[in-house]
Amino acid sequence: MSGVTLDKIVKRYGPTVAVDDISLNIKEGEFLTLLGPSGCGKTTTLRLISGFIQPTSGAIHFGAKDVTGIAPQHRQIGMVFQDYALFPHLTVSENISFGLVERKYEKQAIKERVDELLALIKLENAAERYPSEISGGQAQRVAVARAVAHPPSVLLMDEPLGALDLKLRETMQIELRRIQQELGITAVYVTHDQSEAMNMSDRIVVMNSGVIEQIGSPTDIYTNPQSVFVANFIGQVNILNCHVVKNDRETTELNYQDNKILTRSSNKLKTRTKIYLAIRPEDIKITSKPPTKSQNSLKGIVSEALFSGNVMKISVTIDGGDIMKVECPPKANSFVSGDQVHVNWMPEDCKILLG
Repeated sequence: MSGVTLDKIVKRYGPTVAVDDISLNIKEGEFLTLLGPSGCGKTTTLRLISGFIQPTSGAIHFGAKDVTGIAPQHRQIGMVFQDYALFPHLTVSENISFGLVERKYEKQAIKERVDELLALIKLENAAERYPSEISGGQAQRVAVARAVAHPPSVLLMDEPLGALDLKLRETMQIELRRIQQELGITAVYVTHDQSEAMNMSDRIVVMNSGVIEQIGSPTDIYTNPQSVFVANFIGQVNILNCHVVKNDRETTELNYQDNKILTRSSNKLKTRTKIYLAIRPEDIKITSKPPTKSQNSLKGIVSEALFSGNVMKISVTIDGGDIMKVECPPKANSFVSGDQVHVNWMPEDCKILLG
């Protein structure tokens, strides 16, 4: 097991820059997720770490060892693919032991390691079954066990839950995280699913157009996005175009279509600076009357109210035409389409973004 360092990595395919001068330190024992839309460079970055492709420039280190240019089989990695890639003619035990047999482990050592991993993935009773005789979630666990049978320096996972249904995917998120923590292994995970990344990761790397937009814990990425792209990609968000009116030590006053809005102080911003204001739907309250002076408030009309089980998703068309998304428990909502309302939030519950 070791940490991974990417130092000014660039990957070009002709004139196309797939990964553009990224640097990243992945800590030993960390579960780090590369998150972003299709074409953002996350899978290319994973393949660079694995050695399946080589960087145009820059260096990759596993611990203190420079592995740039070294083939995958000599990097001591474990790899889990979306389609599992289990051998259909081998049993669960034989799939797990495959790499150990190839490396000529002694028979007793192989048996002990396979038994240990079957217990870890909770499939002791499925040892003699074939891949066609187990479920998708079980096959995913077998793929992980096979990848770590010969302990790798780094475990790499390329959207391994994408083929599973929602309930099984949620269960497997917990299982993969448990296995990684019990093994204490460094893991790099690729997904475009924000909830997957939030549920499993120690840190998330949000990527866009081949560059890193932001790195942080799930909580930090969600509550403190550093760009409009990150705010939009992680969860639901409302973005308002405003400009700065004035700053003081505690608050910044903004103007949104001649409405006064207060947020946390940002003294570095000059008057008339155009900014984006981000407000999460769950931080907004809807009332029929104007709120207290301590809250920001905009008037509007409910355009949609959708029941989604444990949450109501409400759209309010505010004066000026923008739509504000609001989320609240069903019991907290009594409004229906056509109601005239006020959408309200506290100054500390909105964030200024510059781009």
